[in-house]
Amino acid sequence: MIRLYKGLTSTLLLILGSFLFAVPLQVDYYGVVTSSADTSMLKMAQDVFFTQLNSIDNLSVTDKRPDLSKVLSALPDTSGSGNQKVIFYAEILQIKKSESETIWECTFKAKTPSDGKTYSNNTSFDSYYKILVNAKLSIENLLNPLKEMALETPSENADDFIPGKINLTLESFSGTWSGEPYADKIVILRGGRGFIIYKNGATMNIALSLEKDSSGTQKLHVKQTGKSNASFYPELSREIALTAAANASPIEWIFSISSATSLSGDKHTLIKSNTVPESASQGIQKVSWSKNQH
Repeated sequence: MIRLYKGLTSTLLLILGSFLFAVPLQVDYYGVVTSSADTSMLKMAQDVFFTQLNSIDNLSVTDKRPDLSKVLSALPDTSGSGNQKVIFYAEILQIKKSESETIWECTFKAKTPSDGKTYSNNTSFDSYYKILVNAKLSIENLLNPLKEMALETPSENADDFIPGKINLTLESFSGTWSGEPYADKIVILRGGRGFIIYKNGATMNIALSLEKDSSGTQKLHVKQTGKSNASFYPELSREIALTAAANASPIEWIFSISSATSLSGDKHTLIKSNTVPESASQGIQKVSWSKNQH
């Protein structure tokens, strides 16, 4: 009975500790910029986005809507706020495609004053109300990588290992990587997941697995999760990427493992077609990733 009590106590302490030390991402919400003259629709979007932000776990949201003009001209002064501060707002554009067709383009933006970078998530809808219905998922996709960076500190000092070593684990690769020419940051987290932040502001979630090929050699597989996005193909023209991304297979990397800090292999992605003008097809690119050392 005493042993059981001690075990339960330890478990409760671990759970309590996870709540005590999980520092939320600080989000300053500056509202919405729109080309629409409909003030009631604007207010509706402002309120819906604020409510949805507050419903997301591990966010601490401050309403800064009265100061919206500041975020449009320059980054507001957030000195002393630490590295976990995010400035968040949305842009909604009404685009008339023809006399009978109007689309609404919504771009959520997250600025991080600590490094001066802006991350964004852009989607288009055929009605204003569809923006509101689908907003939470878009907001989560934009902010989740920033939350992960705030809540987790990946191990950067994994030991080198021999390829095919039996006790090789995904945790060996956790850390920040570079190697994708159009990516700003590649982050591998513990547990076989991670994300890639592109220089154009797009964020791709990835899943990792260790598998063996026909010769028994261990390979690291990295695969895109979630829907394809034209912004995942910055090497293609925007027109080609928009057309091809709609039916594209998930991007996948298959790496040979030389050490815990060096990967090389094939990237299966869309490349410009050599046979059909102004189009793209599945292809393979040689790529190498290296772990950033601090």
